Amino acid sequence: MEFRLLGPLEVEHEGETPAVGGRRQRSVLAALLLRANSVAGIGYLAEAVWEKPPVAPESNIRTYVAGLRRMFGAIGEDRLATRSGGYLLTVHRGELDLEVFEEQAGLGNQAWQRGDFAAAAGHFERAAGLWRGRPLAGLSPGPVLRAEIARLEDVRLTAAERHAHARIELGRPETAVGDLRVLLAEHPLREQLWVTLMLALQHAGRQVEALDAFSLARQHLVTELGVEPGARLRQVHQDILAGESAPPAQAETGAWRQLPMDIGEFVGREAELRTLHALAEPDSPTAVVISAIHGMAGVGKTRLAVHVAHQLVSTGRFDEIQLWADLRGFDAERPPVASTAVLENFLRLLGVAGQHIPQELESRAALYRSRLAGRRALVLLDNAATEDQVRHLLPGGPSSLVLITSRRSLSGLAGARELPVDVLPQQEAVALLARIVGDDRVADEPRAAARVAELCGGLPIAVSLAARRLRMRPTWTVEDLATRLQGTDRRLDQLAPGTHELDALFTMSYRALPPAHQRMFRLLGLHPGSDFTAGPAAALAATTPEEAELQLETLLDEHLLEQTTAGRYRFHDLVRSFARARARNHETRRALHRLLTWYLHAAESARGVFDPRRVRIVPLHPLPAECIVPRFVGHEEALAWYESERTTLRAVVETAAEAGLPEVSWQLAWVMLSFYYRRSHWDDWIATFRVALAATRSLGERRGEGIIWRGLGVAYSDLRQFATAIECHHRAQALLAEAGDRHGQAWNLNNLGVAYVDLGRLAKAAGCFHRALALFRETGDRQGEGLSLNNLGDTYRRLDEPARAAGRLEQALTVQRENDDRTGLQFTLGTLGDIHHDAGRHDQARRRYEEALAISRELGDQRTTARMLANLAQALDAQGHHGQARARRQEAVAILDELGDPHADVVRERLG
Repeated sequence: MEFRLLGPLEVEHEGETPAVGGRRQRSVLAALLLRANSVAGIGYLAEAVWEKPPVAPESNIRTYVAGLRRMFGAIGEDRLATRSGGYLLTVHRGELDLEVFEEQAGLGNQAWQRGDFAAAAGHFERAAGLWRGRPLAGLSPGPVLRAEIARLEDVRLTAAERHAHARIELGRPETAVGDLRVLLAEHPLREQLWVTLMLALQHAGRQVEALDAFSLARQHLVTELGVEPGARLRQVHQDILAGESAPPAQAETGAWRQLPMDIGEFVGREAELRTLHALAEPDSPTAVVISAIHGMAGVGKTRLAVHVAHQLVSTGRFDEIQLWADLRGFDAERPPVASTAVLENFLRLLGVAGQHIPQELESRAALYRSRLAGRRALVLLDNAATEDQVRHLLPGGPSSLVLITSRRSLSGLAGARELPVDVLPQQEAVALLARIVGDDRVADEPRAAARVAELCGGLPIAVSLAARRLRMRPTWTVEDLATRLQGTDRRLDQLAPGTHELDALFTMSYRALPPAHQRMFRLLGLHPGSDFTAGPAAALAATTPEEAELQLETLLDEHLLEQTTAGRYRFHDLVRSFARARARNHETRRALHRLLTWYLHAAESARGVFDPRRVRIVPLHPLPAECIVPRFVGHEEALAWYESERTTLRAVVETAAEAGLPEVSWQLAWVMLSFYYRRSHWDDWIATFRVALAATRSLGERRGEGIIWRGLGVAYSDLRQFATAIECHHRAQALLAEAGDRHGQAWNLNNLGVAYVDLGRLAKAAGCFHRALALFRETGDRQGEGLSLNNLGDTYRRLDEPARAAGRLEQALTVQRENDDRTGLQFTLGTLGDIHHDAGRHDQARRRYEEALAISRELGDQRTTARMLANLAQALDAQGHHGQARARRQEAVAILDELGDPHADVVRERLG
C-alpha cells in the first residue's frame, strides 16, 4: 500500500484508490498516519478532527475508525488495531510519503551541515519529488493537523533553501533559480527564500536580477506587512551593490549562545554529572533526548544543569545552538512564563521575524521544531512548573538535547529521563564550604565544618549562604558559625530562603480575590474528582451555575485553575492542597453534603433520559433546596455527561462513604448500574458496588445490600465469572426475600437465569425466568415482564423448542411495543433473529438483526451493538456475503476490544 499526505490525502493499493470516507473520517486517517506505528490517543484524534471537540468524542471517533477498518478490510488489509486509550495504525517502511520525505530531508540536512553538498543535493532532490501541493489539501483540519501542516511547510521550505545553497556550492546556481521563483510565488513574505534567490542570481552572474529581487521583496514586505526587509536581506543587498559575494553556505546564521555563565564554586555532583553525560547520548535515531532534573528548592538543580550544559558544549556536542529560558514556575513575585512567550523569544533568536511568528501555540511549536530540525541544539528550560509548560518547547529530532529543571517530578512528560537531585553528601558540602570561604579555616576545623554542613541539611544554597557569612567575617572560626546556626532554627531558615515560594505565590493570588471567589476557591478544594464543571461548583457554593461559571472563569484567569476543554476546570495538584487547607471546618460538611447529593440527583436525571423504563426502586436521599439539578435532552447528551463524569462519580461514591453519607454512596452506585451495563465499565462497576456494599452494611440496610449484591452478580456474569455471579445472586435473593422485596427478587431471578443460560443449565434458567415473570406481573413492572419473556423465549430456543420460543417472543414484542421499551426490544429482535437463523431463514434473520442493531446504535449501547454485528455477520456468511460478514466482525471486535469484553476473542476466532 501507499499513503500520501504531502498533498491531497490518498491511499493506493495495487493501483486502486479505495474511498476513504467523509471529511472527518479522512482527518482521523491523516492523524493516525502522522502517528503511524504509535498509539494515537482519543484526545489527540479529537483535536485533529474538530476545532472544538465534543465533551465525549470517543463514540464519534469509534465510528470513523470503524469506517476505516471497513475500507482496509475491503482490500484485505488488517492495519488498524485498538489499544488502551487509542488506536494504532501499522505502516510499513516506504509506504508513507511523509516518512520518506522527512528521512531524505534529514539526510540532506546532515550532509549539508558537514559540507557534503553533492550528497545533500541528491537527498533534497528526492525529498522535493514527493511534494504534490499543500499537505492534507481538501481537509478542514483541527488544531493538531493545522500545526502539522505548518511544520511540514517549514520543513519543506528549509529543505528547499538548503537545496539551493548546495547547488550554488556545486557551481549550478542557475538550476536553483526557477525552483525558488515558484516557491516565492506561494510564499512571498519568507525573507530567507528571497535571500537564497538573490545569492543564486548573484553567483550566476545575474546581479541586476538579484537587485530587482530585493526591490520586489521589499515591495511585498512594505505593502503587505508594513515593515522593511530584515537585517540578513539588507546585508545581502549591500554585498551585491558592493560587488562582494558571501559564501552561500553561510546564508544562515550559525549559532545562538544563550547559556547563563557557569560558576567557579561548583563542586561535587560527580555521579549526577556522569548520569547526565550518559543521558546526553541518544539511544534512538529519531527521538529527542530530554533530561528532567528535579528536587527541592535550593538543592542546586540550576547550577548542575548549567554546569553540565557548558561541559557538553565545550566538547563540541551542541556547539551550533544553545537556548535558555527561566520559566519562573516557582517565582513568588511573578507568574510562570507562558509557553507561547518562550516560543516567541526562541523563534526570534532563530531568525524568524516577528510578523512571521504564528499566534497559535501549536503552530509556534511546529515552526520552532522545524527551525531546530537537524541542528546541534541544546535547550535549557529552568524552573519548569508543569509538564504542560515545557511540552511545546521540546525540539523534534535526535540532534537536540533538552535539560529541564523543576521542583517537581515531570513524570508525565513523554520521553523524559528523570534525574532526582538530593542534598549534598557531607564530604561534598564541606568541599563547597571550603571553596567559597577561600582560606584555611575549613581545613583547620574539619569537625566544625562537618557540623555546619549537617546544620545546613546538605542544602547547597544554605551551605553557600553560611560560607559567605563566614567569608565576610574573617575573625570568626568555623566553630563560631556552627554555634550560631545551632542556636536558632530561624537563622537556618534565613540561610535557606525560598522553601515557601509556592505557598507565597498561591497566597498572593488568593488574597487578591474578592471574598465570594475566595470562598469558591476554598470549597473547590473539597471536590473529589480530577476536574469539574459549573454545576457541581454551584452546588458546593450554594449558588447558581451561571454565577459559579463566572467565578470559575475568574479563578482561571488568576492561574488558580486550569482548563483542558471548554467548560471543564481542574486544579494543579499543589493548588488543590493549598485550597483544601484553607477550607473552614464550619463550611466543609454542609458544602460536601450539597455536592455529593447533587451528583446523586444529577446521575438519576441523566439515567432517566437514556433508560426511562427502569423503575426507580429506591427513594433518593433528599436534595438540599439550594441545589439545581441539570436536565438532559436525548440519549447522547445524557450518556456524554456520564462519560465525562465517570471517574468523578466513582470518587463521589467513595467520598460519600468516608464522609458520613453512606446512603448517598450506595444509592449513587445503584443509579449508575444502567450506565455501567450499557457501556461495560466493569472496573468502575465492581469497585463502586464493593464500596456500596460496605455502605449498606454500615446502615444496616438489608434491602439495599441485596440490591447491590444483585448488581454485582450482573457485572460478574458479564465478565463470564459465572460461579461468582451465581453466589452474588444467591446472597441477593436471601436478603431481598428477608426484606419482602418481591420486585427486587424478580429482577434477581431474571439475572440469575441469565447466568444459568450462559453455563448451559437451561432447565434451572427456565425455572428462574418463570418465577421472575410471575413476580414482574404481580408488581406491575412491564419492562421486567418483557425482558423475562424474551429470556424465556431464548431459553426455549436453546432447548430446541422453537414453537414455545416464538410464542414467548411474540408476547415480549407486544409488551415492549406497548411500553415503548426500546432497550428491551433490541434484545427480543435479536433473539427472533437467532430463531430464524437456526431454522435457515437467513433473510428474515438478517432483517431482525439489522432492526436490533439500529436500536442498539440509537441507544448508544455499545456492547449490544457489537453482539448484533457479530450475529449479523453469521447471517451474511450463511448468505454467501463473506466480505460484508468480515467487515461486520471486524467492527464488532473493535468495539469489544475497546470495552475489554472477553467475548471479543470468540468473535475474533471467526475472523480466521
